[in-house]
Amino acid sequence: MGIEFHSGTFIAMMINFIILMFVLVRLLYRPIQGILEQRRQKIINDLNEASQSKELAERLHKEAQIALEEAHVEAYEIVEKARLEAERLSQELTDQTRRELDELRKRAVQEIERAKQNAREQMREEAVNLALAAVQKLISSHMSPQINGDLIRRAVEEIAKGDKQHDVSGGA
Repeated sequence: MGIEFHSGTFIAMMINFIILMFVLVRLLYRPIQGILEQRRQKIINDLNEASQSKELAERLHKEAQIALEEAHVEAYEIVEKARLEAERLSQELTDQTRRELDELRKRAVQEIERAKQNAREQMREEAVNLALAAVQKLISSHMSPQINGDLIRRAVEEIAKGDKQHDVSGGA
């Protein structure tokens, strides 16, 4: 039993092998190679898209952080402006109230002074009327015209003197 070598069979097997290889390469290897190449390209594209998406996400995240910081700064500025405006309005109202109170005080003092002046004038008139009434009573009762004139003159001088003293002491 030995192995015999047949050259015709060997050549036929070689031809069959070459045809099989040609058919396998033509029908299977190239399509598989194409499928593997497509898969490799898809993986590369997916990795590129993932890298771009990651860069975009990082850029958007940074932009969002910047926008958030700007919003915080803007909110602080708005609050600060509102606080300053409130202080300014408060000061304005306080000043206005003080001015109004000062004006009211001045008017009250003026009214009081007018009332005092009116009271003084009324007192003077009353004093003059009383003095005149007293003088008339004296005149009507047994006095001479010369004595009556002297009494009236003295009464008027006393009243005028009292008014001057009252004005000097009341004005101080």
